[in-house]
Amino acid sequence: MNTLKRVLVLILLSPLSALAASLTGQVLSVHDGDTLTIQVPAENMKYKVRLLGVDTPEVDFFGHSQGEIAEKARDFVASLAPVGSTITVVFDDNGMDKHGRVLGRILVGDIEINREVLKAGLGYMYFIFPFDKRVSSTYSEDAESAVANHRGLFSPEYQSTLAPYDFRMSVRNQTGNNLIGDLQTKDLFYQEDADKVPVWRRVFFSDKKIAEQNGYHFKL
Repeated sequence: MNTLKRVLVLILLSPLSALAASLTGQVLSVHDGDTLTIQVPAENMKYKVRLLGVDTPEVDFFGHSQGEIAEKARDFVASLAPVGSTITVVFDDNGMDKHGRVLGRILVGDIEINREVLKAGLGYMYFIFPFDKRVSSTYSEDAESAVANHRGLFSPEYQSTLAPYDFRMSVRNQTGNNLIGDLQTKDLFYQEDADKVPVWRRVFFSDKKIAEQNGYHFKL
């Protein structure tokens, strides 16, 4: 069992499971605006790291790219966490995504890269339940600021760019199945009604039961 999995097991077994765990390592590469590879010297282990709550344009998704804005997002993250720099990844008991990447908040000193990307408008807020309500609320404010000030993806130059998750679906010729919740009103929507929820308030659920258990409901 590798280091991260051991840490996650310990968290799950602990009565203090609300506490976060962390990894500190050196940046080996920045793939795009939401994915890095780090090496943890103490364990001589490499980890692919995914920014929690952030979805940036695709540099290369099965040979397809979202172009200049994707490169801008990647370069922005690389400017904050250049190759060779030390970062800390803070994660909880949901600290690994379905692709085996560490999913967390990326810290360089007192700078949280996730928030900086959202503030710059270089990514969409992207939470699929389970998620921390406090973190999602903070990120929502950051994303709203980017939209209100027409930064990055929300500027006239890039406003026609597909949201990254929509881009991935189009490349695969698929339609998303996740339900969309409004973080503020707790209303629930199907994918075809996504435009009824501001992008800075969208959160996602895999099914209706999970959404309802967490206070989200379709309007009658």
